[in-house]
Amino acid sequence: MKISKKVKFMLPIAVATVMATSASIPFIRNVNAEITGISGIENFSLPKVTGPYNINANVGSDPKELDFAWFTQSSGKTQIKISRTSNMNGTEFPTSADIQDAEQTVVKATQSINQSETALTDIDGKATPANNGDDVYNGKKTAGAPTGEYSNKAKVKGLDPDTQYSYSVSDGQGNWSPIYTITTLPTDKVTFAAFGDPQIGAFDNSKGTAKSNATGGHKNLNDDKTGWNNMLKLVTQNKDLNFLFSMGDQINDYNYLVQPSNSSDGQWYQYRDFFNPDSTVNYMQNMPLAAFCGNHDHQMGEYYGYHYNQPNISKLGATQYGNDGDYWFTAGPVLFLVLNANNYGTADHDQFIAEAIKANPNVKWKVATWHQSAYSEANHNTKNELDDPVLTIRNTWTKMMDKYNIDVVLQGHDHYYTRTAQMLNGSAVDPNSGAPETLKNSSDASVPGTTNPNATYAKKEYPDSVTNPKGTVYFTLDSGTGSKYYDFNKGNNDTVGGSADHSFSVVGWQGYVPSYSYVSFTDDTFTINTYAANDYTIGNQSLIDSYTITKK
Repeated sequence: MKISKKVKFMLPIAVATVMATSASIPFIRNVNAEITGISGIENFSLPKVTGPYNINANVGSDPKELDFAWFTQSSGKTQIKISRTSNMNGTEFPTSADIQDAEQTVVKATQSINQSETALTDIDGKATPANNGDDVYNGKKTAGAPTGEYSNKAKVKGLDPDTQYSYSVSDGQGNWSPIYTITTLPTDKVTFAAFGDPQIGAFDNSKGTAKSNATGGHKNLNDDKTGWNNMLKLVTQNKDLNFLFSMGDQINDYNYLVQPSNSSDGQWYQYRDFFNPDSTVNYMQNMPLAAFCGNHDHQMGEYYGYHYNQPNISKLGATQYGNDGDYWFTAGPVLFLVLNANNYGTADHDQFIAEAIKANPNVKWKVATWHQSAYSEANHNTKNELDDPVLTIRNTWTKMMDKYNIDVVLQGHDHYYTRTAQMLNGSAVDPNSGAPETLKNSSDASVPGTTNPNATYAKKEYPDSVTNPKGTVYFTLDSGTGSKYYDFNKGNNDTVGGSADHSFSVVGWQGYVPSYSYVSFTDDTFTINTYAANDYTIGNQSLIDSYTITKK
């Protein structure tokens, strides 16, 4: 989402309920941050919360670990208490429960945001285009200021895989959270729900004139919150679900922790609603989470990294804020490589992938995931400009995927569902021979999963199930909440040099309704089913696309 705001940051005091530093390092310019003027957290008045909040349990390095994070507004000895649920006596923890101290850090956010400071020069001292993504921009770390909050993190290891646990966290002042139940990941197979940008706070139909208006397009923050809650309600009806996977841009606001024009909106409130859209159910506390940094999450600087406790996080792939680098984890037979595309140079990510694969030599499947998509049919970012991050990533990162034999890539950013053919050396290929293939349109033109008259859909002739294929398949996921959608890129005025290149795509869909992908891996198979969430009952959801890879 592109935003331009020129209002200096002035904040009234707001009240909320629980419902409610590293050195400068090389940094790749984020050309998506189209900010003018200055804003940030000056004059920020923290909404009052008593007790822990923004509680989440990140996937651990492996199925024997869960990595917890939460915020407090008091310093002290914060702790997590955890036990096998089978050992609980109602709401009483047994004497055998594990009690672990958390690591507490003062939370900071960017004090001022000025695009003229972050439009950086490269290492040659020249303000040149990205040159296919290999120019590193040396950025200074924008000054941060304390928000009045504390980040608390605890890694709990030695857990039993595929086992239900109960846990509670404290604020160091005698206040404990409710008791939540969560199940560790399995070792033999894994299933997860993947979402394109939740982007709480985008509500792109605020004026009632967006194309999504015909299918209930969102008009305010509460609509986004409700959309996210409905999606979580839907996906958690899948009884085999092991974790949630968000493709970046969990929140929307570039400039403000709390907006001057709306004291109930801004990043602070958007994070609150992302982590706790319904406190009576606590979906986000009861399910392991994997998430990563999008361009919107990144804009408030290091504030993003305090919210999560990601496993095996590296300095490689980080921006100048240092707490948002690449990370990896294993689940079932899969190695997940999570890359920060706000830094879109190749050297860091290449080294990270090599080291992660070396540390996990026996995995059957390798999945890479990042925010800014390499392949998409949307008009968000495929203008074929020299410094376009989409084309930069397409020209460079896809070569890394070829180099390391990555099976599947999952992405967000473009709010439009796209599935590619098997891709190799930058081209769609025959899955069996690996030879370049020109894809032909299918005769089926009906749009699944929506009644919106503005919807677009195209499917080309290509197998929906392949065995031992050559190359990598890429997926760009549409909005998981319904907060914002992008349209099909027809080219013309949207594209420098003429029509947009969609030679890579097999399926493209924009139904202007929320959607998600249900992904499963066994030792032999990968299956992804993508559904339109036009009905939040699991039996009534509409299938958009399905793809299976079998390895023998």
